[in-house]
Amino acid sequence: MNRQKLKIVAALTLLTVIIGFFIYYAHGHPALIQEIRHLNPWLVVVLLLAYGVLSLWLLGIYNATLRLCGEPLPPSENLLLGIYSMLANFFLPLQSGPGVRATYLKRRHKVGVSAYLLANMVYYGIYAVISAAFIFSASNYWWLGIPAAIGAGLFSWLVITIAVKRIFKNTSINKLDLSRANLIRLILMTLGQVVTIAFIFGIELNSLHLAHDSVRQVLSYTGTANFALFVSLTPGAIGFREAFLEFGRSLNHFTTANILAASLIDRSVYLVFLGILFIIMLATHARNRLKI
Repeated sequence: MNRQKLKIVAALTLLTVIIGFFIYYAHGHPALIQEIRHLNPWLVVVLLLAYGVLSLWLLGIYNATLRLCGEPLPPSENLLLGIYSMLANFFLPLQSGPGVRATYLKRRHKVGVSAYLLANMVYYGIYAVISAAFIFSASNYWWLGIPAAIGAGLFSWLVITIAVKRIFKNTSINKLDLSRANLIRLILMTLGQVVTIAFIFGIELNSLHLAHDSVRQVLSYTGTANFALFVSLTPGAIGFREAFLEFGRSLNHFTTANILAASLIDRSVYLVFLGILFIIMLATHARNRLKI
């Protein structure tokens, strides 16, 4: 078995174990399932609309990162590629979306894989800085968000520097178009993404009658959850996001039951949203249009 297949098997095995834990926990806490069953159906509609807005931010981010190493894609092509990428990010291990986009852009538009992945690392650095600033929002030491954001920025720059020297040896950061306009565009798109994620989490937590009076609590919850992106090995970061939130309970002040209930709502609605994206992909003959 080659390394790629071994990674997939390991990720799916880990995913199975995590889902087993969810089932075991839910079986021991029937009130959790009962509470979710009595959710207002309009909540699902609002969350689906919010995920639609989040997808628009993601499409903007995809083109903003591409601007760092070349011309952006036409809107229709960016939309179809974005749908493929979002589906890959959830259903494939190791956050495979950037790899899908990099491969497509290399084959169809001659965009260098190293340059595009390096541009994505710039985006992830911005994402880390914003998320780090949110983490301490609900704490008495909220001001620690400032040094946390600075630390996240410095660490991101260090990672990018090491990647350029060790991995992307033929690609320099100077080859990216890091103009003020491009960076501001990427920062604003990323900020919109993170704020929308916080809005989604806030709705989910409010539906469980939690955090109804604390925006800072939701921001802290969001910042903590976002960092699961960087270590997730399972499809959709299942288990990793919940683990990060569990470790950060002292900051966001939610119980394990709160975290798992909100997560179950979020995963369920997002699966419905991905189903809608899949239908759109089939209806628009995306595979043929993108020549995948």
